[in-house]
Amino acid sequence: MQRRGCLWALLVPSLLLCATTRDLFEESKPAMVSTCMERVEINNSLTPVDLFKSSAICVEEKKYAEAVDLYLVATAYGYFDSARVIDKSTRDTLESLKTENFGPLDASKRNQFAEALRARLDDMKSSCRFLEQLGSPSYYPKYMVQNGVTRGDGLILNYDAKALWQETRSDYLRCP
Repeated sequence: MQRRGCLWALLVPSLLLCATTRDLFEESKPAMVSTCMERVEINNSLTPVDLFKSSAICVEEKKYAEAVDLYLVATAYGYFDSARVIDKSTRDTLESLKTENFGPLDASKRNQFAEALRARLDDMKSSCRFLEQLGSPSYYPKYMVQNGVTRGDGLILNYDAKALWQETRSDYLRCP
């Protein structure tokens, strides 16, 4: 029960209290995703920008299981990205993305989504297996680096992607 509370506190704080904000992230190109993706469509080249956008579309369409899948991958990838980026001031990027995508949604749909997420957090086995199969992100985290002040590529030199992905799954998501 305590484990579920920790995950809930990590994954959902801004979801129910989203304030509407627009244009927090001006990408050089629009997000590739404009639909509610199913689990089979998710791959490790999709950034949290794309994943949160698709998750919000799923919530709007009342496809809460799909929304939860996308949300969990987005938060896992965001955690991984924040750990590999030098400029730690960019860590609030994920909260801003959540606000931008979920803030405009109807409160009752956000509440139903939060309930679906809470239920999934009670049994993460399927999600943990999926994340293990999916693997760590294969993209460069431009969405996060561009909001920082670091020169160069913005990534920690010689970070251990394999160890960081294991930490993301075990420490952040509490996967076995």
